[in-house]
Amino acid sequence: MSSMTTAIIAKFTESIDTDKEYGLAEILSILSADYKAVKAITTPTKSAKPAKVPGAPRKAAKKLNFDEDGNSIEADSSESEKKPRKKNVKRERDADGNIIKKRAPSAYNIFVAEKIAEIKKENPGIDSKEVFKKAIEAWNQKKAENFIATSSEEDANNSDE
Repeated sequence: MSSMTTAIIAKFTESIDTDKEYGLAEILSILSADYKAVKAITTPTKSAKPAKVPGAPRKAAKKLNFDEDGNSIEADSSESEKKPRKKNVKRERDADGNIIKKRAPSAYNIFVAEKIAEIKKENPGIDSKEVFKKAIEAWNQKKAENFIATSSEEDANNSDE
């Protein structure tokens, strides 16, 4: 084991009380604090900015392309752009630090999502607000049809009695 790992373990064993029972979140916060404390002690401080050395290599210049007249044109922007960074998604956790699962989508959510995809496929240039309005109208229409069907069944059952 490295000296830093050994120092972190030693600091962690000093920080915890063996008679107390800890949850996952508490252990994580204690270990994190101990890691940061040991790292601050063991890592050397960085200087503000390294001095420029004459004749040292510089950053790569932009690539230039030339058209048929000899005029310079900038290279593709895709080459010069950096890769997009992935966002860290913070999920809600319970008291023990376990991730809380989302509940299942309702029938409304499933219907609207399917209907939006269907409407966008049929009308690719339509505004997203209009697509959503049409999906909601379809849901309300379906709901009304189901209400009429169930009420007519109840009427038929009541007339039989």
